Amino acid sequence: MTHGSGEHGGLTKSLGLVRLSLYGVGTIIGAGIYSVIGPAAGAAGEGVWLSFLIAAVISAFSGLSYAEIASALPGAGAEHNFLRKTFPAFPALAFMIGLFIAVHGAATLATVALTFGNYAQAFMPITPVIIAFVLMGLATVINIAGISKASFVSAALTVLQVSCLIVFAMFAIPSGERGMPEFAVATDNFAGVLQGAAILFFIYSGYEHMASLSEEAKRPDRDLWRAFMIALGVTTLVYMVVILGILSLINAEFLAGSPSPLADAAGVMGGGFAMVIIAAALIATANAVLSASLSGSRILFGMARDGDLPKPLAWTLGSSRSPWVGALAYLTVACGLASVGEIEFVASLSSLGVILVFAAINAAVIVLRFTQPDLERPFRLPSIANVPPTALLGIATSLLLATQYDLSVYLTFGAIFLLGALPYTFIRRRGGQLPTSGKGDE
Repeated sequence: MTHGSGEHGGLTKSLGLVRLSLYGVGTIIGAGIYSVIGPAAGAAGEGVWLSFLIAAVISAFSGLSYAEIASALPGAGAEHNFLRKTFPAFPALAFMIGLFIAVHGAATLATVALTFGNYAQAFMPITPVIIAFVLMGLATVINIAGISKASFVSAALTVLQVSCLIVFAMFAIPSGERGMPEFAVATDNFAGVLQGAAILFFIYSGYEHMASLSEEAKRPDRDLWRAFMIALGVTTLVYMVVILGILSLINAEFLAGSPSPLADAAGVMGGGFAMVIIAAALIATANAVLSASLSGSRILFGMARDGDLPKPLAWTLGSSRSPWVGALAYLTVACGLASVGEIEFVASLSSLGVILVFAAINAAVIVLRFTQPDLERPFRLPSIANVPPTALLGIATSLLLATQYDLSVYLTFGAIFLLGALPYTFIRRRGGQLPTSGKGDE
């Protein structure tokens, strides 16, 4: 076991462009396409396709900012690392955003595990919450085994799940009796469309998970921004063809009331399509749970190594150098959220967290242009007067979506944040680091 913090206990560099890109595609597509289409359709109606498009555009603004900042400042801890280096005089800001992304990640882990449980009921009569607990536990074991093994499993699952979605769209779009949606209808319910986009934003998160693996990239300066661009293009294309395929088969009202909307849409085509989609959903959710466990444990690792969380969270295990304590801590929080059992509520917590983080990352890109103008940027956004317009749009649109949730979501998010802030307050009062208690760096 390695008890690492500070400059000790670094993570193994084993990820190239292909694995980074596949990890990104698998994380972004993940389980959201199977879980939150129904709630989004309930808000947006037949204009849910526009909700997909709006969420994609807003997500793209932040994806571009991530490509610039992650390739310039690679390191475990991702957003926490970026903001510590952008605002060194305000360490509490970096902690706050790091905790936002940690809440988002734990909620993502719980949401996709519950989705797996819902789809798995087609094969086993066990409550979704119990299935979710088992799946999250298994993903944590694979995570602790090491990034090389985990990324190989994730890459294989990504290829399978994307292939299933593309096959579904190829058959659904030409065979659907409803044809393409009436695009003009979306403008009659723009408030609902916007609310739908806020719900769907959950399925476009994933850049933050990619960024958390930057310390384990072999060539972060060359590969990170390319992986971001590949993931952005592939996922946007897949999502759009899938939602058009669904709407060609079933209407939004039916979609809103379905616990497994994609499988029900596939069932309209007959044959074994529904079982294929259920299998794809299980693959996708399992992959997303693994990805969330990987990235979440590394967020906690980076924050602990920088002295913002208890030092044991930066301990790594053996030759795999996996942050095992962080992985177990993440599992504990995610199990607590999964016990709620309501996918829409937990997904909204996840979406709110990542929206706030995206706004902060866009702001950090702008600030760094002025505070560190000579910083080497392997990928650089086009700018006007040294300010990238896409980053400004990312801030404005993210904050707009952040106003679209129920009060219960804000209250729960705030409570989790305050609970997580207690260790930070204690650590800062003790001078920035916890005592080692006899378990210092080796």
